[in-house]
Formats: sequence, C-alpha cells, structure tokens
Amino acid sequence: MSERLRAYAISLIVAGLVASPLFGAFAGDSFPISTYPMFASERPAEMSFPHAIVVDADGDKRPAPPSAVATDEVIQALSTLRQAIRDGDEATQSLCERIAERVADGDAVEIRIVTSTFHTIDYFDGAQEPLARTVHTSCEVPR
Repeated sequence: MSERLRAYAISLIVAGLVASPLFGAFAGDSFPISTYPMFASERPAEMSFPHAIVVDADGDKRPAPPSAVATDEVIQALSTLRQAIRDGDEATQSLCERIAERVADGDAVEIRIVTSTFHTIDYFDGAQEPLARTVHTSCEVPR
C-alpha cells in the first residue's frame, strides 16, 4: 500500500509541476518548467528586417538567397546583413559587391541591401509588399 501511495504522490507532484505555468507559478523561462515566452508573448503587428534584393533586367525583384549573402543558414545571412548595416556605408557597399559577384551568372543586374517593414499578419494573408523600405546601398552586378 505504501508503494502505491508513494506512486500517487510522485504522480501528483510531477503533474502539478507540469501544470504550474498555467497558473502563473513561474514568471520566467527555466528548464524544465517553462512558460514558453518565445511563443506565448505578444508580438508587434509590424516587423522590420534587413535583406538583400536581386533586381533583374526587367525590373523584377526577388530576395537574394542566404548563400549569396553569407551561407545557406538564414540566421547567419540575417546577422551578416545586420552587422554590415550597423558598421555603416562602407561595410554595406562591400557586402553588396560580394553578393553581386555571387549572383553574377544569372539575369541579375542590381543588388540592393534594404530594410523592409511588413505587417506580419497581412504578409501571411498575401499582402507581401512592404509598408516601408529603406535602401542602404545598391550596386551593379558584374557582367
């Protein structure tokens, strides 16, 4: 009987710990008990992020692939763009020229490093034109 009682007690304690974030028992994010703030906290309606745009001869625009910016890793490409913008005009121009060299074999004629602001919900509803766009630099793609 005491083993059964011990098993019930342990089960209740574990269930209570797992459910405790629902009742606000833990304000922070700590393993293994978490309120999952990265998913549960409120996000802004508008978000801005830097990216590189490839412009072709017809004027059509498309995002530069992460591999043209830095590596195949999206976060690494984003960090590279943020750092170049933070470092100023010379750094963004240098990065623009490196991207242009990497996309030179296609139909691209210009690279633009920009920061675009999007409405997050509308973007996923199909309104993918930015609300605002700041062009940090642009450069021609070598032929």
